[in-house]
Amino acid sequence: MSTKRPKPPTAAKKHEPDWAAIDALTDEDIDAMIAADPDVAPDLDWSLDDPKVRIMVPTDVKAIRAKFGLSQEQFAKAFALKLATLRDWEQERRMPHGPARALLKIIDREPAAVRRALAPERQGRPKTARRRTASGKPRHTPVRRAAKRAR
Repeated sequence: MSTKRPKPPTAAKKHEPDWAAIDALTDEDIDAMIAADPDVAPDLDWSLDDPKVRIMVPTDVKAIRAKFGLSQEQFAKAFALKLATLRDWEQERRMPHGPARALLKIIDREPAAVRRALAPERQGRPKTARRRTASGKPRHTPVRRAAKRAR
């Protein structure tokens, strides 16, 4: 008596689909299968005019950055972006939405305006207070803390 088991046929694997049969299906055959069982495929009755349909045009963040010749770190710092987020956008792991998308569009079109808006506020002239001189005429002098304490 032999202890060897017969090998299963290698022509078709157990979970492999029959690609020849699938390729032989026509559109009419597929439509008939869907009509026979409504649970087979979802009803895709929508149009681009539907207000619920949102068409997303991807923003090429890498091209915007390359336009300025900045590294990822420099670009993120210049435009107040998180470096990890910028990398996710460039590697297309995530897409910018809402305000971030708007900011990138403005950076692309008006980079000088964005830099001006994001620049730190400059220290202006010190505030002045009206003081009167000995003759009674008003005189403008800077407000100093020491002067305020002396009063």
